[in-house]
Amino acid sequence: MFKVSAKNLFLLSLKRFLGTSAALSCSSSSSLPLIDCLVKSLGLPLESALSVSQKLGARRNGVERADSVIKFLRSCGFGKAQIVKLVINGPSLLLSNVESNLKPKLEYFRDEIGVSDSVLLGAIAGNSRFFGRSLDSYYKPQIDFLKKYLTTSNALDIAIKRCSWLLTVDRKYLLEPNIDLLMKEGVRFDDVGILMLYQPRTLVTKVEKMASAVKAVKRLGMEPSSAKFIHCLRVMLSMNESTWHKKVDNFKSLGWSQEECWSMFVRRPSCLALSEEKIRRTVDFYLNTASIAREVIFGKPLLLQFSVDKRLRPRHGVITVLRSKGLLKKQNSIVKPFQLSEKMFLEKYVMKHLERVPHLMEMYRASTAA
Repeated sequence: MFKVSAKNLFLLSLKRFLGTSAALSCSSSSSLPLIDCLVKSLGLPLESALSVSQKLGARRNGVERADSVIKFLRSCGFGKAQIVKLVINGPSLLLSNVESNLKPKLEYFRDEIGVSDSVLLGAIAGNSRFFGRSLDSYYKPQIDFLKKYLTTSNALDIAIKRCSWLLTVDRKYLLEPNIDLLMKEGVRFDDVGILMLYQPRTLVTKVEKMASAVKAVKRLGMEPSSAKFIHCLRVMLSMNESTWHKKVDNFKSLGWSQEECWSMFVRRPSCLALSEEKIRRTVDFYLNTASIAREVIFGKPLLLQFSVDKRLRPRHGVITVLRSKGLLKKQNSIVKPFQLSEKMFLEKYVMKHLERVPHLMEMYRASTAA
């Protein structure tokens, strides 16, 4: 039987894919080994491999460079899917010099800065511009700037994991102007650090949007020097104006006045970050199942953040059983059982009554697992 070599089979497949001799001539014969490398090493579809090859053009030692880059990335811990993503989004990576470009950058972040492997690999895989930046003229000044606010390697890890853009965003265009704006308004240095640690995306937003959000929060009566100011700012910047108005209208449809919405937002900013469906379902539970007045919910907006299925309904079931057996003769607060930690709730409302209600724990566990 006639045998076809792997190379000939690949070329035959490529010709069939291209369809015509004219199309084949568009891809020079020198690019075929690179296409073959991408297909075999990374499992790229023929169409994707051809696209990458055409973007790179005919380069001397292109295949050798590509092969060395792929092998290096694998040795560093990158998975095939991560390498494919990097190559598709930034084909020029395959032409990089491993020793003078790629290796020094990874060693700097791993050994000198102490960024963990999992965070570093994830950040690079999600940011095709990473290897295109200069180590000395870009990354070192960038890290020095970030370390003014993120003083430990663990803090840097957390912030980069939450927003890999911190590594590659032009700090002079976004980070520095936004931070300067906040501090001129009176936001404390430590609060800027908290914002960079827990919500770094806020600091890479457009400066005009930041300025608008600062004005809006100040109009609500919040002082920039207040610790809650940055939390209000974070929530406001996490949505566009249309979404913000929809969330306020949602509360108004449930009986809140606009002034009550502002008041609740200032006291518990995260309550307006909740989805409209989540808010409606939680309010419905309190009003119609637990018989808790809207005024009580307004006074304790933290109540809106609890899960109906995992926390509220199971605990309400326990309270209902205890009341039916006369074991809760006096209750200082109708919402106290919902606010307690899991440990405190079990001690006060479950373990304490197991002699009288032996099935209480089993019932509670079943309801939380449902």
